[in-house]
Amino acid sequence: MKLPKIKNLRTPAGVLTAALLVSGQPDLRANGFYIPVQDPFAASRGNAFVATADRPSAIYYNPAGLTQLDSLAVHAGVYAVQLGIEAETDIDGRTHENDAEFIPVPQLYVAAPLNDSLAVGVGLNAPFGLRTDWGASTPFGAVATETDLKYATAWGVLAYELSDSLSIGGGIGVTYADGTLKQLAAPQLAPGAEFEFKGDDVAANWIASLLWNPHQQHSFGVTYRAKTDLDLEGSGGAPAVGLPNGRASLDLVTPDTLVVGYAFRPDNHWTIEANVEWVNWKRLATSTLRQAFSPDTPLPFNWESNFMYGIGMTYAPNRTWAFNAGYIFIENSQPDLNFNPAIADADRHWLSAGVSYTAEDWTVDVAYQYAFSDRTVRDRTAAADGGNLVAGDYRSRFHGLMLSFNRSF
Repeated sequence: MKLPKIKNLRTPAGVLTAALLVSGQPDLRANGFYIPVQDPFAASRGNAFVATADRPSAIYYNPAGLTQLDSLAVHAGVYAVQLGIEAETDIDGRTHENDAEFIPVPQLYVAAPLNDSLAVGVGLNAPFGLRTDWGASTPFGAVATETDLKYATAWGVLAYELSDSLSIGGGIGVTYADGTLKQLAAPQLAPGAEFEFKGDDVAANWIASLLWNPHQQHSFGVTYRAKTDLDLEGSGGAPAVGLPNGRASLDLVTPDTLVVGYAFRPDNHWTIEANVEWVNWKRLATSTLRQAFSPDTPLPFNWESNFMYGIGMTYAPNRTWAFNAGYIFIENSQPDLNFNPAIADADRHWLSAGVSYTAEDWTVDVAYQYAFSDRTVRDRTAAADGGNLVAGDYRSRFHGLMLSFNRSF
């Protein structure tokens, strides 16, 4: 579907639509803002963990795995990610870089068995979010300058062991999201003037999973996480171009995901696991921008659902040390026609490695991730002046550091 061209930029509705139509929603919801890595042990082996899920982070990866815990366990960790993107744009032939900084993303999980068959867990993490800042000097300033999404989900889950080899799990997640969008409102009317939207909301979703261990060497896991429907309510405006600040809202959907995994343990020292995850970005469909001083504006998008393929291995020579390595391939979900430099989504490769150290009831996990992608965009992309402001070559290099502490009681 081709995005419509904005013709009347001199009206408040035209300014606001031009500011958001080509960039408002993708800034918050493209694949670059999905954060599937929520435990350094899992992340360091390609995030392939749904068929193992024997730690407190199973609350997110596969709640059914909590039936494997023998006692109360606590996990506290942080993921620091740096999103470095370079753009060599056709419109000026220059190279532009976003303001890349390490952004902390925390995780907290607490889980315990209630009896021989039932376990419970609560957690807090950020499966979506992050921030990009290109500044106002790029040629695509009318498409994107800054995006900031703060997103946190509190989980409450139960796990039940149906038999010695099969467990099921599930629960509820409550999400708080706070979004900020900034773009140059109408450079030809007021150079440097920005449109800014801010809004927040709270919404619920759910998770369901199973874990099957037919043999001590083989296990299978499946986890489904439902979509989250949010309606960010707040304010928006660009007074410098005649659009006063007023009440505004933007509906936001983070997609449902389905992940399937298989783990093979040839002996007591090695584990090899592969996961495939489907991310339903088609949930974007058409969003609606509601504003106090203009009619409601439908925002159509043409995102594609994508797959993530992860494979990794763990080598544990003894009870003290474990060494992990892994790889993830993430398919691009952003067609050229709807490309947005705030995300610069592309087919992306993630390499990871990590180490775990266990002493008595404590385990410390450290992981490092490196991601890279290169993409050329040439299709005509809708923009305020009808031209292709974002055409060019985009190069991303991401770095991620993770640290966690686990304690069993």
